[in-house]
Amino acid sequence: MKIKKLWQVTLTLVLIILVIGGCMPQKQAGQIQPQQGSIYYVQMNTANMLKQLKTGEIDAFVAWEPFNAQAITEGTGRYLMQSGEVASEHPCCILALAGTEGDDNLALALAWADVKAINFINNKDNQEKMIKYAMDYTGRDKKSVVEALNYTKYVGFPDLKRFEAFLGDMRQNGTLVKEPKTLGYQDDQAFFQNFLDSKYVVRVNTELKKDPSWVPPAVTSSRQVNLGYINQDLHHLPMYIAVQEGYFSKVGLVSGRNLQLKGYANGVAVMEAFKVKELTASYLGVAPAVLKRLNDGIAIRAIAGSNDEGSAIVVGKNSSIHSINDLKGKTVAIPGMGTVQSYILDLAARNNNLHLQAK
Repeated sequence: MKIKKLWQVTLTLVLIILVIGGCMPQKQAGQIQPQQGSIYYVQMNTANMLKQLKTGEIDAFVAWEPFNAQAITEGTGRYLMQSGEVASEHPCCILALAGTEGDDNLALALAWADVKAINFINNKDNQEKMIKYAMDYTGRDKKSVVEALNYTKYVGFPDLKRFEAFLGDMRQNGTLVKEPKTLGYQDDQAFFQNFLDSKYVVRVNTELKKDPSWVPPAVTSSRQVNLGYINQDLHHLPMYIAVQEGYFSKVGLVSGRNLQLKGYANGVAVMEAFKVKELTASYLGVAPAVLKRLNDGIAIRAIAGSNDEGSAIVVGKNSSIHSINDLKGKTVAIPGMGTVQSYILDLAARNNNLHLQAK
């Protein structure tokens, strides 16, 4: 009798397990297991962001200008949040030179051309001409360019305190793998003293204040310079203006001769180009510049600025997404991990107790 009851109990337990097992969803091979409070991200180029937002394949994207403005002016999207609302006056792009020291004549020449171009941009007397340059460089219409310029601040050199805050955020989100000490720096301050090499811009501004016509010594014609930039990135407008206004040529750098311009998809690609000695200097975002300088040991230093802010989180025009919290469970496109745009999305997520998860 006891044996019979034992078998009945065992059979009942087996049936319960089978029923529960049949009702529970089974994990499929390769299936993403959602985490609580996730914003899903995918990586793609900026042109595809515009297309996929329109078709509904993504719920939002984070890009540099003028792609955000284009989505607005075309009626495809609307701003959810500007990058300046996530991190006020955050550094965005810089002009970097290969190596951690030396090459002073070239550094001074490049810094002079950059400062002259930024002064040109910020001079209200040049606005119409500057807008035309921006249209030519980005291939966008005037309406999109003017909209984009409202959110982009061109600066001669980035602010140290903003960089320190940025590095702290990189520690919190786990993208900073190696500390400055691994490269031999005593602390963060020592690293930034080397990485943010402001002496060239300081000299340029000092000399121009004394004599607006001052030009530094020209780079020798035998010196070949490969200068990188990100394709159609309005943040790198100073590079284009320096070419068009003849600032590079005035310091001995002639496009097509000893100055070769090379376009890249994003700042991560730029840093990989630095790694294989493909570039002498380049405009790029601070996120890939700092992260790959520290994590991968790629030797570069910032010798001039380009812009602060100028990115945005964009959602569909008729989207039900009205806050960062509404992005939970949604798919957001970024141009790549380790970019300024991925940093902005991650910071916005963490500020709202959410986190990013690859889709």
